[in-house]
Amino acid sequence: MRQRTLWLSMAALLLPTTLWPMPSMAADGPAASSTSHDISDEQHDTTRKQNNASGDRLDGATLGALLGADIAAQRGDMGLAARTYLQQSQRHQDIALARRATQIARLSNDSQLVVSAANRWAALDRNSATPRRILAAAAAEQGEWSTAMALLLEVDASDQDADLEAFLEEAITSGANPEELLAPLESYLKRHPDQPHPLITRALLRSLQGNNDAADQDLERAKTLDVGLPALWLARSQIALDREDAARALEYARRGHDLAPDDNRFILAMAQANLAMNDVDAAEKQFDLLMQEMPDNLQLRLALAQLYLRNDHAESARRLLKPALAEDSASPSGELYMLAGLASERLDDIDQALALYARVPEGEHFMTARVRGVRLFSEQKRIDDALSWLQSQENDYPDQYAALMELSLSLLDQNDQRPRADQLLDSAIRARAPDNDSLLYIRAVRAIEHQDLKAMERDMRTLLKRDPDNVDALNAFGYTLTEQTDRHEEALKLLERAHQLAPESAPVVDSLGWAHFHLGHLDQAVALLKQAYALMPDEEVAAHLAEALWASGDSEQARRIIAGATARFRQHPTIDELLSRYPLLTPLSPPPQVTNSSTVTSQENTP
Repeated sequence: MRQRTLWLSMAALLLPTTLWPMPSMAADGPAASSTSHDISDEQHDTTRKQNNASGDRLDGATLGALLGADIAAQRGDMGLAARTYLQQSQRHQDIALARRATQIARLSNDSQLVVSAANRWAALDRNSATPRRILAAAAAEQGEWSTAMALLLEVDASDQDADLEAFLEEAITSGANPEELLAPLESYLKRHPDQPHPLITRALLRSLQGNNDAADQDLERAKTLDVGLPALWLARSQIALDREDAARALEYARRGHDLAPDDNRFILAMAQANLAMNDVDAAEKQFDLLMQEMPDNLQLRLALAQLYLRNDHAESARRLLKPALAEDSASPSGELYMLAGLASERLDDIDQALALYARVPEGEHFMTARVRGVRLFSEQKRIDDALSWLQSQENDYPDQYAALMELSLSLLDQNDQRPRADQLLDSAIRARAPDNDSLLYIRAVRAIEHQDLKAMERDMRTLLKRDPDNVDALNAFGYTLTEQTDRHEEALKLLERAHQLAPESAPVVDSLGWAHFHLGHLDQAVALLKQAYALMPDEEVAAHLAEALWASGDSEQARRIIAGATARFRQHPTIDELLSRYPLLTPLSPPPQVTNSSTVTSQENTP
């Protein structure tokens, strides 16, 4: 499964414009979504024609209401217009009115109204695929992948193209659970065993789960039903690539390309197969074809560069990214500079890598780029150069000053220069006093790490005097008093204030529960710690919850929490420390195998 995630994320860039995020209202075929927030003259003409067609059946009051709805739409009140059409469609059982209600609802930015209107349209018109596509897209946007799959299977049952394979690409790339998608497919195929697209989709899912024999059976069955189906050969190429059978993946991709020469996904599939066979020249030719088709598609360029880097072809990645770097963009892409920096780093062009990392703008990749830059300096023992490199960026990114300072402090700490780090921070606070609360908070947290509670309390009280509603300071101060002193009542007041300000903050809920535990309020402690663990499944929170459960007399559930947490987390120092104090908390049966999945799979998910 080494290739799978990247293949899916790249293939999604090449999908034809179809269902996602919303299908066109014009017909039951795929088309681009409308993004306008105005009702055009053409749309009004369509409305009038629909209303005229129904005119003989609609009374004067209804026609008056619809006229009012159109006026509301012209004024921009799409919600009122859509609700009026929906009400009249319910009154008259009229498909045209339900269709129009859905059309206007989609311009209202009211997702619930869209679902209500599309449901009404689907109920009145059993043969139309469009409302079901709309409902599927709405379900997918909410992460309800099983519901979305079931709706698209209804489209497939009406012998219309449901784009199941495209939906699967979107769902898996977005993190859907394969089991969740497989259930409606299994049920559907029991009733409709001769539908090739559901068979292909199930084969892809089974392959994801490692069930290769069953996947092959589905593909063979689909082949007997329609050997000329391009989706069949694309799926076979994907699965062969996942199994590291690059030669066969290339063969299948070529066959699909012969059937659908305009589908760029086959070009991508051939290129990936060539790259897996270490035929870089052939892969580059295919990638060049893709870029000629979509020269301005930056996301595709970035995805292809990622593929090169994953296959250790840094020079090809750098060459691919060079045209995008040369463009003077008003909004530079952090990912572009990040990938270009990685390519230069792999080629040992360290100065170029550092220059590129320094250009990564604020956003998702900002700190990652600076961490990599500092690591490059650190590997060469150039600590002062690393500090200068970070300081040179402070003026360009003033909002990131505190984050850059934290990175400088961490660098010094890791190189056994803690006193110098403290001096640097003190100097920065004096220079930027009295109003840089972020620096003061950093110093307070460092004081906690140094076990200097007096310095911590000084800075925390200064922070809270300036800003009594600083949740981070309230939480850190309160938790430290709970954990390292016997001032539990004082800690409780601080944490209750933090909880009032941020009742859904998992760290705050955990701290408050822990304070109640130290005060012997076990019922409140268990309830809050369960809530915290549901919000943030963390090994430290698990240890807190297990200890509170143990103290309350629920040893069985405490062991379940421990078993689940030790299965989920490879490192669990807080739990290890807890077990050293309470050996009887050790689970009676061996924990399940450790998993990297973020999904809860063990017994602790229902404390």
